Amino acid sequence: MTSSQTVVVHGATGAQGAPVVRHLLAAGHRVRAAVRDPRAPLPPGAEGVAADLNDTASLAAAYAEADAVVVQLPLVFAADTAVAQAESVLAALRKAGVAQAVFNTGGVLADEGVGVPFVDARALMTARLAECVATASVVAPARTYLENLAAPWSAARVRAGEVAYPLPSDLPVPWVALDDLGATVAELATAPEPPPLQIVAGPQSLTGDQVAAGLSAALGQEVRWKTIAPAEYEQMLTPYLGQEAAAGVAAAYLPPPPGAPLPPAADPAAVRTGPTTLRDWATRQHWPQ
Repeated sequence: MTSSQTVVVHGATGAQGAPVVRHLLAAGHRVRAAVRDPRAPLPPGAEGVAADLNDTASLAAAYAEADAVVVQLPLVFAADTAVAQAESVLAALRKAGVAQAVFNTGGVLADEGVGVPFVDARALMTARLAECVATASVVAPARTYLENLAAPWSAARVRAGEVAYPLPSDLPVPWVALDDLGATVAELATAPEPPPLQIVAGPQSLTGDQVAAGLSAALGQEVRWKTIAPAEYEQMLTPYLGQEAAAGVAAAYLPPPPGAPLPPAADPAAVRTGPTTLRDWATRQHWPQ
């Protein structure tokens, strides 16, 4: 049994970080939520600690005497900010002498920069994390999140009978629940010998039509799949994320340019399957009436 540890969690109040905090606390660990304003509402049981991603000194102070740090970077689209924040975190981990860190990429693993600031920051963190701590782990989803189907830009449309998404209807995708990803991050942050890389997949690879069928069963109504272009998905996202963020997210669904090498397939040994099925997940959501 692992003894209680102190873990600093970035993004603890967000959709990615909240499940990590919940699982850490449930396992009996102490959580420091690294936030710009410690007076802000925090997950129950977490302690707020001031930390500014643009200030290495504040980060190092937040990490002081912690057993582990969970790094989750925000979606930043300014080139001079995104990579600088990643560099600041890396420097602070080294300065504070943190022994263990987990980096949750928040998206499909990027092995190298592509000229998109938030992707480049994640590629940098993935490449250099092991240089700054004794034990480093990188966690990424196998593809995309179930939570995207119930996000504000999608939920009402699904409830009206259509799931619109920029993926082909016949492409099998191992949709991942954020709770399963959070459980994996929490486990790796406190494990004595975690693997350096963990890819988290859902228990089933589902085509678009199978996703629609699962949603139909959970909602008790017919839901159909509609493949849309990334540009239309951007339009759906913009009222909620803003134009810049919406464009950045939608760009992740663009096909690679002609002649570009395809990303390498994940090593099966690095893939971990979460337990949450689409139907179980959908049944627990609060869909618009």
